[in-house]
Amino acid sequence: MDSYYIQMELCSESLRNILKHKPKEFDRQSGESMNCYEYFISCEIFREILECVQYLHELNPQIIHRDLKPHNILIDRNGRNGRFVKLCGFGLATVHDKSKHTADVGTIGFIAPEVVEVYNRIRQISLV
Repeated sequence: MDSYYIQMELCSESLRNILKHKPKEFDRQSGESMNCYEYFISCEIFREILECVQYLHELNPQIIHRDLKPHNILIDRNGRNGRFVKLCGFGLATVHDKSKHTADVGTIGFIAPEVVEVYNRIRQISLV
């Protein structure tokens, strides 16, 4: 079995920390809408996350992360080439295999609803 290793620079912030402190930084109370600046920054972070996932999916072989959550998204304060987002937490990552599902992999609360639905259907069928 092949093993893959990732070496990267130290990133001191995670998206989890950013999401926790972002409302305070923008002087926003719980339940209030984001202003246009906060919204724009949030969209930029999301765009970079999508680019990271797209990169993994376009590799040959394709890599599926399987544990994408705020804890596994790092923010590089220095940013290189206009990019600040880095993915980590590749412990559950796998090479894409069309012949098998990964419904039972991931962190509860961050698994896509359609994946949970498939997993629940499979469990119901196996209980019958």
